[in-house]
Amino acid sequence: MVRQESNSQMPLLVSSLKRMLRMRGIGYRDIAQTLGVSEPTIKRWFAGKALTVERLERLCACADVSLIELVELATRDADARLRQLTLAQEQGLAEDHELAFIFVIILRGWSPAELWAEQGLDPATLVRFLARLDKLRVIDLLPGNEVRLLTVRNVEWRKDGPMRTQMAQWLKARSFARDNSCAPWSAEMVKLSDASLNRVEDMSREFMRNIRLLGEVDRATSVDQKAWYTVLVSADQIDMRGFHQKLKAKA
Repeated sequence: MVRQESNSQMPLLVSSLKRMLRMRGIGYRDIAQTLGVSEPTIKRWFAGKALTVERLERLCACADVSLIELVELATRDADARLRQLTLAQEQGLAEDHELAFIFVIILRGWSPAELWAEQGLDPATLVRFLARLDKLRVIDLLPGNEVRLLTVRNVEWRKDGPMRTQMAQWLKARSFARDNSCAPWSAEMVKLSDASLNRVEDMSREFMRNIRLLGEVDRATSVDQKAWYTVLVSADQIDMRGFHQKLKAKA
């Protein structure tokens, strides 16, 4: 079976196929009639549920394209997507926490319908947020309030840019306010070279990719079995000179 959202290629393939079908004026109902299945089944397949290689090939046939051609198209789409936002785009997100939150969970693969259900937003409010993201050119707002990302899913925020600055301030305000003793946490203090610190950064990226995969897996879990968590990986340089002086004074 084709891997779903856990495989970064799958949403690209489905998104590219959807766009191709829209350009040709082919809707879910048309595909359902052609393949002899129900329209809800087609919608589930396009949501990545029970989507096998054979079914993906059948969907490709409806758009008169081969699976190999679809992969090539999706690859070109991915190359054209923004890996890093402009300073103005980041600033626009950083100035509105709610807008930034909605964009981040869209990056995680959430649909507008899921956003509506999760956050309790009325349709008009949700559309206003989506329209603002469209104006920032980080998404395309499509008919039926569907969205198409104009960025990669793992956006590279600028190191000293507005989004990292805002996130750092928010995280620092919460990092030691631990009111949930059941949540896992760990800490370590080591002396590292610049080369090792770079390695820590690589390890943190891989760790965060795994965290996002867990989130994708748990999207199918019932709401009462999960909660929102902030997972923080941070390396902060500390000045030990004052501590050393206190040790010498005690000696």
